[in-house]
Amino acid sequence: MEKIQAQAPISLKNCSRENILDYFENAWQLEDMLLKSIIKEEAFYCNPDDLRNPLIFYLGHAAAFYLNKLQLVNLLKKSPNPDYELLFGVGVDPGTPEELNSAIAHIQWPEVAKVWEYRQQVYEIVVEIIKNIPLNLPIHPQHSLWSLIMGIEHQRIHFETSSMLLRQLPLERLQRPQGWHYAPSFGQAYPNQMVEVSGGIVEIGKPQDSPIYGWDNEYGYRQVQVNNFLVSKYMITNGEFKEFVDNGGYENPSYWDEEAWQWKNHYRVKYPKFWLVDERGNYQYRAMFDALDLPLDWPVEVNYYEAIAYCRFQGQGIRLMTEAEWNLATYGSQKNRCYTLENDNFEDYNLNLKFCSPTPVGMLKNAGNNSEIYDLRGNVWEWLEDDFNPLTDFQPHYLYADNSTPFFNSQHKMMLGGAWVTNGTEILAYYRNWFRRNFYQHAGFRIAQSL
Repeated sequence: MEKIQAQAPISLKNCSRENILDYFENAWQLEDMLLKSIIKEEAFYCNPDDLRNPLIFYLGHAAAFYLNKLQLVNLLKKSPNPDYELLFGVGVDPGTPEELNSAIAHIQWPEVAKVWEYRQQVYEIVVEIIKNIPLNLPIHPQHSLWSLIMGIEHQRIHFETSSMLLRQLPLERLQRPQGWHYAPSFGQAYPNQMVEVSGGIVEIGKPQDSPIYGWDNEYGYRQVQVNNFLVSKYMITNGEFKEFVDNGGYENPSYWDEEAWQWKNHYRVKYPKFWLVDERGNYQYRAMFDALDLPLDWPVEVNYYEAIAYCRFQGQGIRLMTEAEWNLATYGSQKNRCYTLENDNFEDYNLNLKFCSPTPVGMLKNAGNNSEIYDLRGNVWEWLEDDFNPLTDFQPHYLYADNSTPFFNSQHKMMLGGAWVTNGTEILAYYRNWFRRNFYQHAGFRIAQSL
């Protein structure tokens, strides 16, 4: 059985035409594989998450994004279907299901087969551009080929976010792709413990001359003095979170602020989204394509509200890490001076489809830092305390002005580190991610405490 693989990111300083073509085709094939796992055509007209478009939108979205950006830099003169570029061009970020419904109720979605045909047309157009355009290196943010790399990285992001949507479909509408391999579970995890991280100065922000693609919010600069703090050695596991559930955590309003409590009651939430209850009352776990026995040693996957409720359940000033603390624990204080693509050891972590699921916390022995804090990168994203925010000297990129700016607010919380399904430049040191507090992603948390 062939293993599913995501190709490593490429350097835009010395990449070849073949490097770019391989990187593009790998991104396209991954998304094709994922979307072809939907075996009931009617499922494309469902929105498994009531805060996201129907799945047919995501069937056409990455393709339309390529053409829209290529046209902006005059690498494409004529589109095969301008109506599709408009229909599939821009995603959504509603605060409520009602906001989404009012925005899309008028749309007549096309036939699934026609959208697959459109994808094939776009694929052929992009391949032709890659094969024939002059390749003048390096590719920098003002280079016309930045639009192409942006399209590839955007498609890789949507491979991940679409996987979260498919995970919310009924199992009978999906077929597990060949080579999809889950990690093992060994039962209850190691006892978690708090580890002290020595304070220091942290520099956040991607250098402007970096040879690696970056999204607008990665650039800029911030220096932060971080004090000593404690952080859990492992991410909080399903087993640990089960103690919160079993002790009435979802029924105790003292653990939830007003907005979170309203969300919990509105959706009648009693346990994490991807826990299932079988006919005997035992918990199971919804993996991408299967229901498994609840893996107690895998990190729990929750939204921000649930992570904060667990922290309050623990008491004693327990909280989430900040962006600066996470960077200090993960990279130390020297990241901006020594980080390169060549010395990034991302292969040591559960990133880039190393497994097609989370792994037991601490299972990958090279995925620990010098203080033996494990899985700071990979496995699942880590919710942080920070609101999504711009770095000093932030500038939106002209090709995608709304990538970040509309989301710099208290409704969007940061998460860092990546997940098992994260690929592309998202797996690298400078990527900054964010989602609404009530939104689900392949995301969990670890706990921290000030000293």
